[in-house]
Amino acid sequence: MSLPLCWHQIARWPYRLRSHFLRQALGQQVAAGVGRELTPRCWVFIIGCYNSGTTLLKDMLAQHPAIGVLPGEGVRFTDALPRPETLGWNRMWCCCAAAMRLGDGPEFVSIAARIKRQWSLLFPRRPFLLEKSIANAARLPFLNAHFRPASFVYLVRNGYAVAEGIRRKARPGRWGNPEFAERYPISLCARQWRDTERLVGMDRIRVERFISLSYEELTATPQTALARITRFLELEPLAPAVFDQAWVVHGRASVIRNMNPESLARLSPADVDAIQSVAGSELAACGYTRPEL
Repeated sequence: MSLPLCWHQIARWPYRLRSHFLRQALGQQVAAGVGRELTPRCWVFIIGCYNSGTTLLKDMLAQHPAIGVLPGEGVRFTDALPRPETLGWNRMWCCCAAAMRLGDGPEFVSIAARIKRQWSLLFPRRPFLLEKSIANAARLPFLNAHFRPASFVYLVRNGYAVAEGIRRKARPGRWGNPEFAERYPISLCARQWRDTERLVGMDRIRVERFISLSYEELTATPQTALARITRFLELEPLAPAVFDQAWVVHGRASVIRNMNPESLARLSPADVDAIQSVAGSELAACGYTRPEL
């Protein structure tokens, strides 16, 4: 493909073609040069641990006519945000947290500007722009300082179920992980949940607009939970029809329901002991009791 390309040329490409192009190094290089500045009325960042329902929440909020989303995690469409996978840590940013964490100082202004230009070729023109990249839980101060005004929606799920899901879904060997060829030990998965809770708990006092809710609340009373979020964002509620449809998350179609029982049933007593030993204090603080197997 010959260069230079202009933003208007790329904007005329079919959306899927643009999305594929902007996942590539060349596409991100081009986008950094031709992308436009993004100045929405509000940036909305969904944060949470892996396997916590953040994709479901993002897809539901994307049904709002005022909210625009990317076709995947924003970290896949920029070369300026670090990804744990590039260091071999699939679904496990806690093992490379220092590399994930960006600061709120002026030296990061150019990084934020590059990200916005690269994202601009995919974000629709809506007053609210919503982004969901799991490793963003490690960089709240950066996002709060350089994506203004920013609002954060934190989704928390039972850490026992989360740890099981990370162990089941992560493929560290495919990313050349230096320590784990097949799967992570359950204790490390519990550490990822614990470290997310700790770091978000530490950083939330440094941001102006922050709301938290539980996965259990979201799945039990989705209309009430989403109404809390839209009020927080000062938006009209979602249409009632949104809550009646099936949702496809990670290739699986389902109505909104709590998937914790299936995850907890896959744990052994030894698994539960290991999770408890790593994250017991945080689990108790969140109101999650030891499951009865």
